[in-house]
Amino acid sequence: MTRFMYKLLFVLQRHKFLIMVSSCLVALLYADCALAETDCSELSDDAKYLCYCKSDVIEKKYTDAGCWSCDVIFTLMMSMTNVAGTIYDGTIALSKIILGGGACIWIALYFLKTLGSFTTQDPAKVIDGLLTFCFKVALMYALIDSGIDSIVHYIVNPLLSIGFDIGGTFANATGIGGW
Repeated sequence: MTRFMYKLLFVLQRHKFLIMVSSCLVALLYADCALAETDCSELSDDAKYLCYCKSDVIEKKYTDAGCWSCDVIFTLMMSMTNVAGTIYDGTIALSKIILGGGACIWIALYFLKTLGSFTTQDPAKVIDGLLTFCFKVALMYALIDSGIDSIVHYIVNPLLSIGFDIGGTFANATGIGGW
């Protein structure tokens, strides 16, 4: 008897993921069949809500409202845009301070690393590294100072149009393009 139990436990341990997935599928199929055969009017108030999810009442509400998912997505996008604009306006000054402080720390560490080294330094490479970093800082300062509209206009929109053009090319090449 113990030998049989060991073999059974061995099989269960080796295939526990398969057993778990199959039991979940059986439970979902049973729940689906149980709800399909039930009359919603005979259930309690709490159970009625679950029963009505697959009923004509919900489908009628969605068809009467038109594209209800479009309204939800539009509301979410407008809310996120408003929040992003508010957060951006509130953090411009702090971003400039952090950028300036970080730039000062980077320049100090760059000179300590470069001038504190025992190897012979090429002044042109030192100045080139410094000017490259200063250009990056000036670009970031200009992006922060110009506002979110210029970031969207000069960075986001060109990237989106490139992606749209590539997607359109792929769609036309596969024959599913419709425009």
